[in-house]
Amino acid sequence: MNPTFSGNLDMASRLRALEGAFSQAEQRIVNLLAQDPQRVAQLSVTELAKLAATSTATVVRTSRRLGFEGYPALRLALAAQPLQLSTQPPAPLVADISDGDSAQQILSKLLAFEVEAATATVALLTDTVLTDAIVALSQARRIDIYGVGASALVAEDFCQKLRRIGVFCQFYRHADDALVSACQLTAQDVALAISHSGDTAEVIAALHQARQSGATTLALTANPRSALARKAHLLLLTSGRELGFRAAAMASRTSQLLLIDCLFIGITQRFPFARETLQKTHDIVRDRRSKKL
Repeated sequence: MNPTFSGNLDMASRLRALEGAFSQAEQRIVNLLAQDPQRVAQLSVTELAKLAATSTATVVRTSRRLGFEGYPALRLALAAQPLQLSTQPPAPLVADISDGDSAQQILSKLLAFEVEAATATVALLTDTVLTDAIVALSQARRIDIYGVGASALVAEDFCQKLRRIGVFCQFYRHADDALVSACQLTAQDVALAISHSGDTAEVIAALHQARQSGATTLALTANPRSALARKAHLLLLTSGRELGFRAAAMASRTSQLLLIDCLFIGITQRFPFARETLQKTHDIVRDRRSKKL
């Protein structure tokens, strides 16, 4: 599956958003266009393929992975680029977080990095993809959500939100529980799997079983080439970048939560009694807490 970038995202941002999602042959092409975009803009598809020691089909595929209709559109975009593209984020993030950074420096770097990751995620998602996902979730008889580790926190957050408006939803962080539920899904149901890498075996197995059962499958991941992405009818792609100091930590989760909130609000808009139900659930929890005081 290839992402369709929304807006006029510059080339360097596209490369950063898809970092880690390219095959070895695609990465050779990416390196060439990052090092000398003006030169690549003058090359034919055959010439670039030869220079990157790959096939013309791979050049076309890489162009589409970057959000272009084909190589001619990529060439036009490259012609408007500076002499050299930087695929590294701007300061103060180049050096990453170091042991000697003050608390204020850490906070500033985290903010800048996570804003960049969230911005790239927004650019990766089109209205069509988001709307299709919202419609599928809104019409589902039942929703399964799968996630392990940090992704389980996102899965639980989304499930809790959906329950607040009366949606029948369950989340699973353990492989056996997920498989037991997935095998009971039907064509009326939706399964959403969350994994930044797209390589979490338990999550892949659950989404595969859900698809085999006939459910509509959604994958929320940063890797469009992953096994998880291949199991999904709809791919919700987040920025692939992570800050080296904190593997699998906050930046990916921030982007995931941003997308989850968008889906939730979209679903709420389609439920006529959602606001009333939210108020009702809020009141019952508030009343219980007040009685305990």
